[in-house]
Amino acid sequence: MGIGATLKNIFSSVKFLPFDLGESDISLILVGMGRSGTTWAGNIINYDNDYRVLFEPFLPAKVNEAKGFKYIQYLNPDCINMTLANHASIILAGKIQNDWVDRGNSRFFYRHRMLKDIRCNLMIGWLKKVANNPPVVFMIRHPLQVVSSWKKLGWGKEVAGNNSDFDIIMSQESLLRDFPIISEIVKEINREDFVQNIVFQWCIHHLIPSIHLRRQEDYALYYENLITDPDQEVDKLFRYLEKPFNNKKVKKILGNASSTNFQQRDFRKSNTVNSWKDEFSDSQVERTNEILAAFGLDNIYDTNGFPTGETIFKL
Repeated sequence: MGIGATLKNIFSSVKFLPFDLGESDISLILVGMGRSGTTWAGNIINYDNDYRVLFEPFLPAKVNEAKGFKYIQYLNPDCINMTLANHASIILAGKIQNDWVDRGNSRFFYRHRMLKDIRCNLMIGWLKKVANNPPVVFMIRHPLQVVSSWKKLGWGKEVAGNNSDFDIIMSQESLLRDFPIISEIVKEINREDFVQNIVFQWCIHHLIPSIHLRRQEDYALYYENLITDPDQEVDKLFRYLEKPFNNKKVKKILGNASSTNFQQRDFRKSNTVNSWKDEFSDSQVERTNEILAAFGLDNIYDTNGFPTGETIFKL
């Protein structure tokens, strides 16, 4: 083995935490429900390793600075909570370092910073305000494809705890007060039915950003568009970010699965767009559509599971 290869092996085996030389304001926020493709999207955006990626920094079980936040936290954009705002500012400024948050970073120095999280949908308007209005990319994937993935992985309960995601969401009085539609629809949900339970949560995770984000300021990135029309979607995404990109390098990332591909599927061969059609019964699909319609979210996907082009943002 040559000296160069030896040094490379030694370097790759050494654990280190990067130096964050960026400004206090974060460069970009990327959010989405778990299993929607946020890690993959983050890899695409960060194809040139320009960003220090803060991986799920609002997970209390992994990050001390996030311990004041619930596992899935709702916050109205106008909420004044200086304690949480101070903790969020520390996180957003990159003043945290640990193996969880920095798990994918490989440079010694960074001047730009991306927050990538799957539990911030319900406080994204508040977080955006605390962060001084950075670009926000909101990742979306068809609800039944998300349900399928959650079911295979046994998701639905908090990390390092016994509370279900459902109970954590429904325990927050401020959320139910701001969105009374949730209390109305939950009466018609069979929470013991896994499909209904997760579709209901999917709707909440997408309803709040649809109201608290703005179509002229924020970007809705559909997983399916990255699969079926990557050239156009990538071009639109980077134009929104006002960031030039190397098409050849981005295409390489597009063809690779993310580090959170827990099922170890061959990403380029498996049907990750609408395999749900073969997995769920007609009655389950019909019930899903009823729940989506109740939340007013039935117009963003067509019957084949592809985005219709209708904006999810209400304002």
